[in-house]
Amino acid sequence: MKTLHLLLLSTLSVLFFCQSCRKPQQDQVALDGSSVRKGSAALAASPIFTNALPSIDNGSYYDPWVIRVGSNYYYCGSDGGRLYITRSSTLHTLLQQPKTYIFTPPGGTMYSSNLWAPELHYRSGRWYVYFAADNGDNANHRMYVLEGGSDGNDPLNGSYAFKAKLTPTTDRWAIDGSPFDYNGQQYFVWSGWEGTSNVSQYIYIARMSNPYTISGERVEISRPDFGWEQVGNPTVNEGPTPLISGNTVNIIYSASGSWTNDYCLGRLTCTNGNLMSKASWTKPNGAVFSRFGNVFGPGHASFVKSPDGIQWWIVYHAANYDGAGWDRRVMAQQFTWDGDIPFFGHPVEKGIPITAPSTGPEYAMPLANGVYKIKSKVTSQCVDVPSGSNTVRLQIQQWTDNNNNAQKWTFTSLGNGYYKITNIASGLCLDNADASTSAGNIMIQYTDNGTLAQQWRVQDMGNGYFKLINRKSLLALDVPNSNQTPGTKLQQWYENPWDAELWQIIPQ
Repeated sequence: MKTLHLLLLSTLSVLFFCQSCRKPQQDQVALDGSSVRKGSAALAASPIFTNALPSIDNGSYYDPWVIRVGSNYYYCGSDGGRLYITRSSTLHTLLQQPKTYIFTPPGGTMYSSNLWAPELHYRSGRWYVYFAADNGDNANHRMYVLEGGSDGNDPLNGSYAFKAKLTPTTDRWAIDGSPFDYNGQQYFVWSGWEGTSNVSQYIYIARMSNPYTISGERVEISRPDFGWEQVGNPTVNEGPTPLISGNTVNIIYSASGSWTNDYCLGRLTCTNGNLMSKASWTKPNGAVFSRFGNVFGPGHASFVKSPDGIQWWIVYHAANYDGAGWDRRVMAQQFTWDGDIPFFGHPVEKGIPITAPSTGPEYAMPLANGVYKIKSKVTSQCVDVPSGSNTVRLQIQQWTDNNNNAQKWTFTSLGNGYYKITNIASGLCLDNADASTSAGNIMIQYTDNGTLAQQWRVQDMGNGYFKLINRKSLLALDVPNSNQTPGTKLQQWYENPWDAELWQIIPQ
């Protein structure tokens, strides 16, 4: 369910993170042909931002659709009565840019009111904008499409005009449509009613014969089956967005009432290519992205890569505060893949520092390959293998800096935004034990096996400090409770603004 409510409600106060770190030394040392700072080791640092994304008008934003074309990001949005596009070279400033209004519908039509969830796509040599609208009566919501220019490098080069209504043979209530291609066939997925009354919203798919024509009948591929999809009345599945990897088609959709704190994301996955059969689609029995901490009702996502093509980002809306309902803001963070299945982890809470999308490999992978010590900001102790033992599954601890090989680690870039981190004394890798996604899981050393549990994202947080984020869990290396005791075992934990997750990475 969507809304036209555009009232500005009170804004959630966000605590911005402030670091008081000692200044890194300014002398330079050479390491594998790259210039790095002693004490910081960074090759480059991305800008830092905090969710929610700032906007030009501090208004309510919803159903975010973001794409990247050339050197720019584009946001396609609606103010309820008009459609617009913004453009920015950086994702975190996208909503601060002027709005270019591309369509104001004429009065007296079936698409004059309640324009929702526009999506911008380049298909068959032209730009198209898909949107839902009605004549002022929600029961008459249907999908429509605008046609724009032919410049594939700039969706704002050319005007947009109404093209067509999009409907299958069964013409029922429809919103949140999204087109995609698979194996040479065009498809359209959307949220709709089974009948003519507002009982529940299902996800449907149909084939397309061109970018503005649905051919044939719709097929239901999801309805609210589980408790986490059934919060609120009517029950809701909506906002389907394709996310394709290889031969695997994932549909990420929103579940439960969008007006509730429990609005969340679910996933449908098809691996056999038979997209028009409901039996081909599997659904996990739990949400894949849901409320956490001060983030309520995360949903309706789009997906985009960093400028260098290395990182994947999810852009979504969430309630502005607990119980805010349709007063929503846009948020963004990195996600990862486990094979052909996307993994989103937990929403990074509002006010937590986040590094902006990387603009080049030196930002996505800010350390040169080499040997380093990893030293805690909060305790000044080092990540350490007890006694330098080569025992597999030995738990990793912090220990007083003694400069021995048990505290020296080889960082090896994997070229995908992550590193393998291998201890010099033991020859074993820093590992998320049992590939757990649970906060509080203790880190171990383990034989090099190439799994996601042994891949670490290095986030340069500025002032010579870094976070280490495990790829399998998307959780950060952490000193439990900032414990000062040497021998404290190190864990993974949710990203937060505290020094227990900040580390110096010092060249050796």
